[in-house]
Amino acid sequence: MSCVPVPRLILGHLPFVGESYQGPKKNRECFEKFSDVENTIKILIKAVKEYGITVMGAIPATEGKLATLLLEAIRETMRRTAIEIALIPCLQIPLTIGGEPIDDYRRWLTYYDVEKQLAGEKILKKYLEDPILLCRKGWKKKFSRALAHESPYQEKTLRKLQIDYDKLNQAMSSLQGFNILFIEPGSETDFLAMTGRLDLLSQFVGWLRNNFGYRVLLGTHHAGSTIPVLERSRIEFDGYITPVNKLGVMMFPTQEMALEAIRSTKKPVIAIKPLAGGRIPPRTALEFLYKDLRIDVCMIGLASESEVDEDIPIAFEKLST
Repeated sequence: MSCVPVPRLILGHLPFVGESYQGPKKNRECFEKFSDVENTIKILIKAVKEYGITVMGAIPATEGKLATLLLEAIRETMRRTAIEIALIPCLQIPLTIGGEPIDDYRRWLTYYDVEKQLAGEKILKKYLEDPILLCRKGWKKKFSRALAHESPYQEKTLRKLQIDYDKLNQAMSSLQGFNILFIEPGSETDFLAMTGRLDLLSQFVGWLRNNFGYRVLLGTHHAGSTIPVLERSRIEFDGYITPVNKLGVMMFPTQEMALEAIRSTKKPVIAIKPLAGGRIPPRTALEFLYKDLRIDVCMIGLASESEVDEDIPIAFEKLST
């Protein structure tokens, strides 16, 4: 990746901040487990010392208690092992209209409005039944209600869209002192790309580069819709972070369109959600990524020492074949 040493296996951060993609019960278990920072440190030390993991995902401490504890765990792991861990933090883009955050369901309605024109009405089933979306409390009912009673964001309203840079400055401050390999603007990238507000996205990427000197990877859950738009843009960025898995989970508008866009780009791609939130066995998942698709880099979330011992050797095996 542009002469930056990025390993082909990166440790994901989501389990450590309470997101399992397996529903509220599992999320609560993750929250309780990783509220004790030593549980995080044990996993990180095993991954770093025994398997040579040196890069992982993260989020700013402003995202909450577990985000703060994860950064503490990374610092302590580096102290105990004397091994540096570089980070690829995911940075949410705080979008506002009239000073108020954009509505999450209207945002997804806007995605759907764009993507049904690209892939047809058949994608409604995917929107309603994607297993990771269904982990959101009441997703199917709430999105169906929004479809019936709300409307996508329209051009007149979108012209008022702004980014809250005060909030971003607070988030960036919490990352000071770490070796930041890349910054990943989060999935709001999809919203800005699909609504034609590339000017705001370009401004934001420039802000990261000019104020902090960071390289930028753009995150997308709608690769089939967003990557073609970004490929035509003049935004200077270094690659993509996007879900890639054999089941097509969180790959929009369809798995086929997402894979076509991923294959068409010459930029590096980091695959996330390779196990589809634990729905695909590690061997099957990693063979699909590394052997079948020849993906550049994979980020995998591991919530226990036993998962580290199971999944990382499989990844190394598939990388060597």
